[in-house]
Amino acid sequence: MNLEGIKVVAIDDTPSIRTFLRLSLEDEGAEFYEAADATEGLELCQSVEPDVVVLDLGLPKVDGLDILPDIKKSQPGKRPAVVVLTVRKSRETVVEAMQKGADAFLNKPFMMDDLLDVITEHTH
Repeated sequence: MNLEGIKVVAIDDTPSIRTFLRLSLEDEGAEFYEAADATEGLELCQSVEPDVVVLDLGLPKVDGLDILPDIKKSQPGKRPAVVVLTVRKSRETVVEAMQKGADAFLNKPFMMDDLLDVITEHTH
């Protein structure tokens, strides 16, 4: 899989998950940026203008669901694909995420191949 030229922002408060995402996605050629909380993540989305945002829902202070609409409108004229990556499994959470603009929903633990497939589907 080739993610050359694809900008990915990961917003997740777990350092080991961000490291795993960075190593895996950079290995596929993606430009990778990371944030540990919602505020930093939104700022990154505005400055970097990513193609894809990988969003955890269980963030400190502000829930990922609450910033999802802001991520979708963070760039003038462009709407990044948002992949929700979370331990939450309830149908209600999936429905709410999709209503707020998520393009895909993956549960942790996840397979990197599944995430790569979703990123490829939304960027190629």
